[in-house]
Amino acid sequence: HTLVAAFKSTLEEAVYADILLHLIDVNHPLAEEHAESTYEVLKELSSEEKPIITVLNKVDALDNRSLIARYKLKYPRVVAISALNEEGFDELMQMMMDVLKSLRRVVTLRIPQKEYALVSELMKEGRVIHQDYEENDVLLEIEIPAHLEHKVKDYIEDDDACTNSERRASS
Repeated sequence: HTLVAAFKSTLEEAVYADILLHLIDVNHPLAEEHAESTYEVLKELSSEEKPIITVLNKVDALDNRSLIARYKLKYPRVVAISALNEEGFDELMQMMMDVLKSLRRVVTLRIPQKEYALVSELMKEGRVIHQDYEENDVLLEIEIPAHLEHKVKDYIEDDDACTNSERRASS
């Protein structure tokens, strides 16, 4: 497949992405074959476990919309759009937000101040909800990307569903 050879180097960059948008021109006669080839290359690169949103473009020109249903049966996240008339953009944005939100987690941490390199990394990549200092520890309630969870597992202070900010708001 020339598609595989041509796109493999481009798709290799996918390993650095948090989320992949796979844009398909649904009116192209080989659209389904191209989609399969793309997913095969992603599988070879071990990127298929990343969240992929399959974006079916040019649906305004589709004669038979049952093609959309076929894609939805085959792939977990599918959005039909038309760049021409902006159809489906709200749904695409919402799906992207939902996927990105699922890749983050709010944790309450107690980290020794001597581990400030970790605190600094968390603050760069996360979103601080609340920060405090107690004796020799930094107390953080922070939303972090899932890929950092392994670094903080030993510092998780409170891992229940109710966060400290929710507790502060209710008292």
